[in-house]
Amino acid sequence: MAGVNAEKIKLGPCEVVFDEGTPEEIIFGTTKGGVVLTYEETSREVTMDQTGTTPLKEIITGRTASVAVPFGEYDKEKLLAVLPGSRLVVDSTDPTKSKVVVNATKVIDLLKFAKKMTLRPLAEGTTTNDYITLPNAAPRANLNYTFDYDNELITNVTFKGFPNANGDLIEFGDPSVV
Repeated sequence: MAGVNAEKIKLGPCEVVFDEGTPEEIIFGTTKGGVVLTYEETSREVTMDQTGTTPLKEIITGRTASVAVPFGEYDKEKLLAVLPGSRLVVDSTDPTKSKVVVNATKVIDLLKFAKKMTLRPLAEGTTTNDYITLPNAAPRANLNYTFDYDNELITNVTFKGFPNANGDLIEFGDPSVV
């Protein structure tokens, strides 16, 4: 197999770090079903009457990036982080009692909840050069809990990437490189 570099073939799970590098950093280290990165481009083919429907060139008109994270920890702090506009209410007489409240009357601007999110592969030999980062990612949760003996409670969160102030959407490699 000439030309094949097996060292560059990657396999295995990852952990997801949201709000990386801050005191509010949250690590989603327990997932079920795999973390899925989706990067897509939209484009427009350029045609002229003289060539009919044959494209003369194609122009990229947009890019999107998202990361689907099915995390398995039922954790109120993590729920609070992935349910934009939610709040934690702690019992005033018993601080061990709390709840996360989601209010449906708010219009939420997801960009205000966007933070740095990094995928860190867990395979042996992984380095920071294997990381993938969305510099500006906002969470959107879809909860569908099945309470039975055959299923874990999985919280499905999709982090949607938005361009940062520099226009950067996604980074492949060491996030410390500037």
